[in-house]
Amino acid sequence: MATQQLNLKVPVSIYQRLDEYVERTGVTKTEVVVNALAQYLGCEENVALLQRVAHIEARLAMLEAEQSVK
Repeated sequence: MATQQLNLKVPVSIYQRLDEYVERTGVTKTEVVVNALAQYLGCEENVALLQRVAHIEARLAMLEAEQSVK
């Protein structure tokens, strides 16, 4: 899939939460933003399948880790 670079500014609080999320899950900031945009815009099918699976696996690992803490 061809890509295009996007530079944007986000509030510090959102950026900090993004940092925390990528630390916990091991996915990249790019993966998080692309998946979030695709979901918001209703075009998830445009995101590469491997990238979507990696994101789902990371979210599952995070949920499993949260469950083991409880």
